[in-house]
Amino acid sequence: MFVQPNDFERKADSALRPIETESSDLEANDFPVAPQRRNDAQTVLASFSLRCSAFLLDYILTLFIPVVMLMLATYAKRRWQAPTFADALVIIGYLAAATVILFNWGYSYVQYGQSFGKRFIGLRVVRTDGQRLDYQTAALRHLAGYPLSLLGFGLGFLWPLWDAHCQGWHDKLAKTLVIKE
Repeated sequence: MFVQPNDFERKADSALRPIETESSDLEANDFPVAPQRRNDAQTVLASFSLRCSAFLLDYILTLFIPVVMLMLATYAKRRWQAPTFADALVIIGYLAAATVILFNWGYSYVQYGQSFGKRFIGLRVVRTDGQRLDYQTAALRHLAGYPLSLLGFGLGFLWPLWDAHCQGWHDKLAKTLVIKE
C-alpha cells in the first residue's frame, strides 16, 4: 500500500507530536522490547523485531540486482567468451544497486517516510518534532547515524532493545522515531 504525501501530512498534523515522558514513567528495570505507545493513542512505536525485518527486506532488495548481474556476467564470461560484456554487466549491476540505495533510503524516506522494507512491514520513520523527514534528516540518519551505530560492535543498532522510545543511535542523532502504521 502506497501512502500519498497528502495522507502523511494529515496524519502528521494530528498524530505526531514531540514525545514527552516523565521520569516516573520509566523505571530502571524497564526493557521495552514490545511496541511502546506514545502519548497519543494512535501512534505505536515499532518493536525491535519489526525494525530488523524491514532492514532485512531492504538488504535483500539492495543485493538482489548485483547478485543477478554477477551471475549473468559469470555466464557471459564462461559460455560466450565475452569478458568485455561481462564487465559491463557487473558495472550495470553495481550502478543499479547504488540507484536502488539512493531511491530506497533517500527519496522514499522523504516522500513517504519509509523504505521498501518499512512499507512492506507497515512502519514509518518520523521526526520527533512532528515535521516530515527532509533530505538533510535522511542523510544524517543514514550517512552519519548508521556508521555511528556500528561503532562498538553494532551496539547502536541494539539500543532500541532497552531505550524507552525504541530509538537506535542513528534515530537519536537524527531525532527520528520508527512507528507502526
